[in-house]
Formats: sequence, C-alpha cells, structure tokens
Amino acid sequence: MNIRVGIIGMGVISRFYVEALINKLKSPVLSAVCDLNVDRMKRFADMEIPCYVDYKELLLREDIDAVVINVPNDKHFEICRTALLAGKHVCCEKPMTLTLDEAEELVRVSRETGFTMFTAFHRRYNVHFVKALEKLSSVDEIAAVHLHYLEKIEEHAGEDRWYLQPERCGGGCIADNGPNAFDTLAFFLGHMTVQNVDIKRNEHGVDIEAHIELVTDSNIEVHVHLDWDYPNGEKKDVRILLKDGREIYADMLAGFNEFKSSLYHEYEEILLDFKSKI
Repeated sequence: MNIRVGIIGMGVISRFYVEALINKLKSPVLSAVCDLNVDRMKRFADMEIPCYVDYKELLLREDIDAVVINVPNDKHFEICRTALLAGKHVCCEKPMTLTLDEAEELVRVSRETGFTMFTAFHRRYNVHFVKALEKLSSVDEIAAVHLHYLEKIEEHAGEDRWYLQPERCGGGCIADNGPNAFDTLAFFLGHMTVQNVDIKRNEHGVDIEAHIELVTDSNIEVHVHLDWDYPNGEKKDVRILLKDGREIYADMLAGFNEFKSSLYHEYEEILLDFKSKI
C-alpha cells in the first residue's frame, strides 16, 4: 500500500521526516507540504511538490492519505482534530496535546472516524536502545532503571523559538523532553507512578531541570533526570540495573557524531511504524 503523506509545519524537526520520505523509503511518499513561512517550502516547490500556507487547503486534497503534524505544541489539538475529521490518518509530534482532556478528545475522534492517531516518540526506535532491550530476558530481572535526557535547549530549538515560550511548548524540560523519556521507559516497563519530583526553574518560572522518581506496577524503581540547560553538549542514555548485579547500558547518541544525527534513523522507523498502524 502506497501511503501519500503531507507534512504540516516545516520547522526544525521536519528535515528528519523529509530525509526519510524522499531518500530512504518507497512508502510513505511525500506528496504535499504546508508552512506559514513560504521560504521554508521553496525547495519543495522546486521539486514540484504542492505547497500550502493554509493547512486546511492541504487537507482538502483527496490524494493525501495521511499527515505529519509538526507545528508548535499549542496547535497540535486543533490541527490533529481537523485532520481526523477530514479523513486523514495523523502522525503528530510529541506531546500529542497540552492537556489530558484534549488528548482524550483526539482518541475519541480517532475511534469514531476510524482514522489513526499516532504520536511520534522517536527514542523508542533508537538502535542502541533496541539492542539493549534484546539483552533483557524479562522485566522481572530488573532492579532499577536510570535515564538521562540532558541538553541545551537553545541549541536544539533552532529557528523554532516557540520551544522557549512555555505557553506554546506546554512548559520546559518536563513538557518537551519528558514525553520521550517517559515513553522510552514505558515501552519496556509498562505503567509507572510518580513518587517524587524535584524541579529547578529559571527566573521566568520555566522548569529547566527535573529529577523524577517513579515506580512501576511491579515495584521497579525508576530515576529520570531531565535538563534543558546542560553545559556539556548532550547526554541521552538508559541504564538498566539487574537483580543479579549485571547492568545493561544504552548510550542513545553513541556513534552519532554529527549534531542530532541519531534522529535520522529514528524518524525513518517512526514512519514505518505509522504506516503499519494505518
């Protein structure tokens, strides 16, 4: 099945979708793009890929099967809901919405319309993380898990300065990095309950660092460290401590020397997984 995809929002993350769609995958196929900034779409216009400023016009196309939503977080709910009601499958950047009520509404609309509502949590597809899980026979072996997700947000935001606006992003490091961190953990640990949170805020009241203690339903202790103001580049890893004293470690950035280059293979897997859910 050849899935024809439109991308709505051509910001900093869009290049990872574009690389996969144009240069890596036979399907899905990039069939249209949309952004308020026409300069971001010049490359695609030159390739004769249809370009739109109004996302609703893109959604009117009958030859578009699905859309990738890559807009500021505060616009996710509106555009995802409109796309589902327009008969499109949806792959949305994390977080799906800024509130639980909005997320539940999208789930309801997805079920009622029969169109997929998919959230792009890219770290679960990381090659080092996947290989680490292959060494784990059962979660019953685990005594504790530690995850670091540390970065300097200004380096990652690029031109998308809305990341630094909490009313648009949804907060700071917890709203931005938290979804990937918690999804990566829940992917193999299942449901977790927060036990304690220690948050550091900047002068604007934005959470820039957090230590979060959780516990799984089988009483595995989980420790998460998030940092938006990390001074030493970036660190993203998972350390799984086993009851017999062994350790399984995944450095999710190992071997990816170019800035953000680990995302290319992860977003390729996102699109393949999204296609499988349609």
